[in-house]
Amino acid sequence: MDSAESVVDRLEELGSLDQLDVVQLLKQEDDELEAKLGLDSGILDVHRVMNEHPGLKKRVRAILDRFFPREALQKRHGEQEEDVDDVYDAEEHREKSEAVRKTAGVDSSSTVQEVVPPENFSHIVGEIYRSSFPRPENFPFLQHSIKLKSIMVLFPEDYPQENLDFMAEAGITLFQIGMSGNKEPFVNIPSNLLTSALEIAINPENHPILIHCNRGKHRTGCLVGCIRRLQKWSLTMIFDEYRRFAFPKARALDQQFIEMYDDEKIKQIAAENNWLPIKW
Repeated sequence: MDSAESVVDRLEELGSLDQLDVVQLLKQEDDELEAKLGLDSGILDVHRVMNEHPGLKKRVRAILDRFFPREALQKRHGEQEEDVDDVYDAEEHREKSEAVRKTAGVDSSSTVQEVVPPENFSHIVGEIYRSSFPRPENFPFLQHSIKLKSIMVLFPEDYPQENLDFMAEAGITLFQIGMSGNKEPFVNIPSNLLTSALEIAINPENHPILIHCNRGKHRTGCLVGCIRRLQKWSLTMIFDEYRRFAFPKARALDQQFIEMYDDEKIKQIAAENNWLPIKW
């Protein structure tokens, strides 16, 4: 039987029950689903099955909504709070830039001349860097101190015009890989998108490159974690770095994603192009 059909049958069975937390129950059902699907690897990813089967994710949402209104479910899982870290807020960025200008004693119509790195900025390896969303006060640092050649953004929203104007003037190429962060229930970074992002990130032709999402925590943390796997870091070291940058909201699903990511394809691509090992 097709694995997705088996999952559909199980979901409809769950949907007929009352007074149960369906989200938690699905987590507990992984072993049973593996047995029904004839898998004994211990790595069945229910979330991936939901996302990859056309129409199934919508049906899961309908079942969940029978148990929890959408707003209540979001509140229960902290999605409204976590979305602050995931969604670009132009007004928030303007307010932060204005605060920096006032601190530096610069008029709001002027350009900050001080060298100001973006929040959560750090060197990853070689000429690969990470940060939160760059704001205008960060532009001189990125252009003159780092001498960026590329920026890769890991969200699907439109990039701000002021950033595009800066990049055009500085000759910086923009790569956009639109991905959603790993969140309950059933929202996962697609592995193929992560592979595409890695292919851009470790290609020396794009260096120096800055990788960022909104806060530079979760999606960026997943990508950096997978770069560390290519560097043969231990999972203990990878997760320690991830949690330091994601603090105070490290996500277990991000760490699971890093551990379970199938890196064979990107290793093959990297080997063909002599991109590994990445030099410090």
